[in-house]
Amino acid sequence: MKERDMSDLESANPVAADGDDKLHELVGQMARAARLQAGEERSVEAATWWKRPRALLPISVVSIVALTGGAILIPLTLSVSGVQVEPDVEIPIVYTTDTGVDVSCREQIFFGEPSERDEADVRIAEFMRTHDWTGIGQRIYEDALATPIIPERDGGTEPGFDQASFSAAASRLIEAEIPASLRGAGEEEGTVYSSATDCTGELHR
Repeated sequence: MKERDMSDLESANPVAADGDDKLHELVGQMARAARLQAGEERSVEAATWWKRPRALLPISVVSIVALTGGAILIPLTLSVSGVQVEPDVEIPIVYTTDTGVDVSCREQIFFGEPSERDEADVRIAEFMRTHDWTGIGQRIYEDALATPIIPERDGGTEPGFDQASFSAAASRLIEAEIPASLRGAGEEEGTVYSSATDCTGELHR
């Protein structure tokens, strides 16, 4: 029962004006019992609040942001032919947009097939792990701006086309870093690899 209801109960005491002490005391007891019940209901509600997952979620998010200085890194999952694998390399993609916004994301890569990796896959993986990727993010961004994917028909959204342009640029420039001497026979035109990324292709934010 709410505080207002309890006050109304006390003020509506039909015997407050006369001298019947027993009836007056009975109404008072009813008001006190209602106040006690209301207090118990509030206690139960306060005690069970923490058990609600949705109530905890905002606190959890705030805590993660505070602990990581505002950067939340969610682990990426890379699967090849239905098999989850550890990436050969995680490339940091860092760039600044034309509006001055700094963007940071990651690209994970695995070469070949988990069950049948050849010597070329192993050589390229080792090269990629030790390669200096400084500046690759800005180069990918500028390439995506210079060679945007233009839809041939209506439909889709600008962010979707931006992401496709960014992804295509990333594939071109990352693969271009692999020396031809490390590629296997018949791979002069391309290297077989799988990737996972948290880059969303922000071009004009």
